[in-house]
Amino acid sequence: MKRASLHRLAWLGVVLALVGPLTAQAGEGHDHGGAPAAPSANGPQRQPDGSVFLPKPAQRQLGVRTMVAAEAELPRSVELNGKVLMDPNAGGKVQPLNAGRIEPGPRGLPNPGQVVRKGEVLAYVVPSTAPIERSNQSAQLAELRAAKSLADKRVARLKELSDTVPRKDIEAAESEAASLAERMAAVGGGLATREALVAPVSGVIASAHVVAGQVVDARELLFEIIDPSRLRIEALACLLYTSRGSRKPRRWQHDATRHARSSRRPDR
Repeated sequence: MKRASLHRLAWLGVVLALVGPLTAQAGEGHDHGGAPAAPSANGPQRQPDGSVFLPKPAQRQLGVRTMVAAEAELPRSVELNGKVLMDPNAGGKVQPLNAGRIEPGPRGLPNPGQVVRKGEVLAYVVPSTAPIERSNQSAQLAELRAAKSLADKRVARLKELSDTVPRKDIEAAESEAASLAERMAAVGGGLATREALVAPVSGVIASAHVVAGQVVDARELLFEIIDPSRLRIEALACLLYTSRGSRKPRRWQHDATRHARSSRRPDR
């Protein structure tokens, strides 16, 4: 019995020695890789109490600067999102009154950043008219020319007969001829005139939205002129207390050149 038991124990030891070194391997495409690397103790990480550990190298990369806190009396400041606006008394916009085609001015079309003077011609707008309207104006101009020619001949005949013709008839004929001449000038000017776009103020071209030959509509914004030395900064504060203790939005305007601060409520 003892020999049989020893023999069984010997075989069991051999089997365990052969099976022990073997490791389980996953099939093809099912390998999950090694264990994840342990996190570095010197990298940014969140502590168990909720705080964040940020080492000095990481602070330098993020631009974080620290300083020793000290008690001091400092003015109260509030950061607001704002935008820079031009002073309405020192800036202006150029818009055409009629639709038409853009033509360059005497100095060409101005570019952003170019200095201009008040009254300077920036560009011209040739009014756009339908062919039927232009033909009607041309026909009207031809009729006026014929009537003007007859009126001039009538005035000449009356002046030759000034001894027998009353003076009032001669003056009436001269007045009619002058009226026809003015009407011809008005109709002819409407056919060949072009609108001059002039600078309303002196300053710098802030924006230009035109090119030669461009067709624009009436009241379309073409140029903006500003004075860089006179600008305003406007910001909207939504949680400022009023004198009655209620919260209402307020719009603050700050003159960047005069350092004068004024506030106004938005229109209701």
